[in-house]
Amino acid sequence: MDLRIVEPDESIDFRMNKRLLNRYRFIEHEMVRTLAGWLPAVAHMETKLDMGRLLWEDAQHVQQLYLRLREVQNPSFRLPDDPALERLMREALHAPGAEDLLAGLFRVIKPALVVAYEWHCEQTFANPDAPTRYYLQHILLDERAQLAWAETALASHPPGDWEAYIAALLAAAGGVTGLEARAPAPDAPACRRTFEAPREAARDARFSLDMSTVARPAADDRAGQRLDEFRNYAQEVLAAETCALVLYLTPDMPWEFTYDLARHCYDETRHCRFGIEWLARHGLDYTTFPQNTRIYAWRSQYDPVTQYALLTMGNEAHVFGYRQQRQREYEALGDRLSEQFVTYDMADERQHVSFGRRWLPELLRRSGDPRPLDMFIADAMALWEREYVSGALPIHA
Repeated sequence: MDLRIVEPDESIDFRMNKRLLNRYRFIEHEMVRTLAGWLPAVAHMETKLDMGRLLWEDAQHVQQLYLRLREVQNPSFRLPDDPALERLMREALHAPGAEDLLAGLFRVIKPALVVAYEWHCEQTFANPDAPTRYYLQHILLDERAQLAWAETALASHPPGDWEAYIAALLAAAGGVTGLEARAPAPDAPACRRTFEAPREAARDARFSLDMSTVARPAADDRAGQRLDEFRNYAQEVLAAETCALVLYLTPDMPWEFTYDLARHCYDETRHCRFGIEWLARHGLDYTTFPQNTRIYAWRSQYDPVTQYALLTMGNEAHVFGYRQQRQREYEALGDRLSEQFVTYDMADERQHVSFGRRWLPELLRRSGDPRPLDMFIADAMALWEREYVSGALPIHA
């Protein structure tokens, strides 16, 4: 039988597919790191909390692209072999302010990603490349929702020089796909500000940072103890900020570490919302309670492995006895709201401690610290007791 050759209509072949998926993965991966780096520096609390969710969603996108890439190329993660694209994502970090950063990511890069993903789903081979289409179609659910979020969050922020710069960098890279006609590379605008990892946690003007006004309830004041617990929940963004900083400061750690840290960061923003929601349901405005940002400043002065040990082996590993007692008390009181919030918190904290146990050995190895792991953790816990549990929180020169 003499069968004629059929020319396919699809424009994305196997080789192009690999190249495009790797570009998408690179862009999404760099956005996780950029959002993490900026999260502590963002003052507006609601935006800060949203960024924890957004970077976790982007980590899901990287994970889904990784699952496909490891089936079609080795190594799964590689640079995109496009200096213009690398420059775009490197420069996106150096925004003059938080709203400019988000405008560049969510009004320039993200819309271009959505267009590319939609085109890719149409132009790849539907059955042979079904896994890619599945992943992209599900990523698109998040991306479209993120664009809707940005439309509201940035409604009062007009386009400016930074946004135009990011758009010009994207055009110089041939767009997300690299297939568009390339424009000349732009010069950086005067508004560009070199990004530095924040060692202090920003808060907007609604919050006091004066913890001297906070009175600790008496041990037999059960109502006061309950209020104090959920007031503290409303400060757990401090833990999210530490996770974000550690993630940003460790670009050479394996992808699985970044994936876990993105989840850890997101969980802590959710825990903060536990407190905000609990207070609101009791008629209280969480912005009227001071924020102890010194905790973040204290942790941030140490190297990433120490920061993560202080958080996971210190704060989180030591919380279970207290939380279990509170859980029993709330159940006995018939306070289902408080009991459920604490129950979900403990489930997350168990996972966070497991993250610490999994990744502290690798963080320690890469840090060059010669101490055995057990000795390092013992020293970190002595530091935690001496400087955190005591309440001193010294900032060393």
